[in-house]
Amino acid sequence: MNDPFSERMRFGLVVMIFFASLFLMFTPFEGASQTMFPKYFSAGVAAALLFPLVVIGKIRLKIPSVLVLVALATILFHGLLIRPAPIQFNILIFINVMLAVMIYEASLNWRSEFIAAVYCLLFVNIALISVQALLFYVLSQDIYDFHKLIFGSPSRFVEDYLNVARFSGLQVEPGTYANYMACLLAIMILAGGASKKSLLVSFLCILSILLTNSGSSFYFVPVLLALIALVWKSQIRWHYILILMLSIGIYLYFSGIVSHLESRFLEHDDGSMSHRIEGIDVYLATGMEDRFLGLGYAIDPCVRCFYQDIGVVFNLVTRGGVIVTLALMVLMLRSLTVNGFILSFVLMLVPLNEKMFFYEAPIWIFILFAITGVAHRAPAPLARRPAHETCAGFRQAQ
Repeated sequence: MNDPFSERMRFGLVVMIFFASLFLMFTPFEGASQTMFPKYFSAGVAAALLFPLVVIGKIRLKIPSVLVLVALATILFHGLLIRPAPIQFNILIFINVMLAVMIYEASLNWRSEFIAAVYCLLFVNIALISVQALLFYVLSQDIYDFHKLIFGSPSRFVEDYLNVARFSGLQVEPGTYANYMACLLAIMILAGGASKKSLLVSFLCILSILLTNSGSSFYFVPVLLALIALVWKSQIRWHYILILMLSIGIYLYFSGIVSHLESRFLEHDDGSMSHRIEGIDVYLATGMEDRFLGLGYAIDPCVRCFYQDIGVVFNLVTRGGVIVTLALMVLMLRSLTVNGFILSFVLMLVPLNEKMFFYEAPIWIFILFAITGVAHRAPAPLARRPAHETCAGFRQAQ
């Protein structure tokens, strides 16, 4: 008979490993020097943390992992032979995609621990951005920079940007919060079962994404709502939808975000929008050879972009040419096979507009769960846990 204390210790340790790894993946670090060192360092630390789970779990690669590794092989083939990129950049691509495979495969062996870690990371981000907003609106203070407090470098929020305050919580920028938390929430929806706790966390996360008052938030909120409706349709009650729609409506009415977006995108030359237009123009101005072979991973078609690109799909297709495009089509075909057309279409909308670097682990974790298929998921043990068990007190599932 297993010792309950030992089981709780094991559960808590695995949760901490998952949480630390996910924290490094879903918190893009940017120092004042804008060097690539934080990306290399965080990838290396996450790999070291996950390695014991891979070894202990005696992982055998599943079909989604094999397909993603094929896509990785095409990217590396292009980055090493067709349009060579610096070797350290190819190593970074390799480590990040392998990190995604490692955490995906490990999550299949420790599903309840993985979901608990995702809950905790979502909760931390939701809590910080909520406190940030409360301090600003209730106490009439300036926006408190949690990112600077924790990491030492200031975040890029604006207290009065076209008559609206933008919050970023733990993240470096409001749009970053919207992109990374949307990706993390989508992973939770695909990986876990529907319970009152998961629905509550999902609704709070959606409201927190709106709280950023970013353009990205108004893209991802409808996508996430559609994803919840499709994946958890049998567990959702009408009053859940009513409460969420009412909360969103109240926020839209009192926040002034609608008039802000009209001013930002219809009356001004918005920076993020002009970046995208310039990036597309640069790509369209290339010759047929560059379009067929790809621009290469050492060249960024998105001119003036700071940390984000014009979506993961755009960058992979334009940089990798036809060979990488074919690999992505295989992933899409797999999604169509296991999810059907409607759900696959909604899932495709996530990487289509995710403004993170194409090699980052979060988007590949999402792709892995997306091509697993909702019908092929193992049931989430966490959904059957007692309600009092939170990230402050883990217990082994019975």
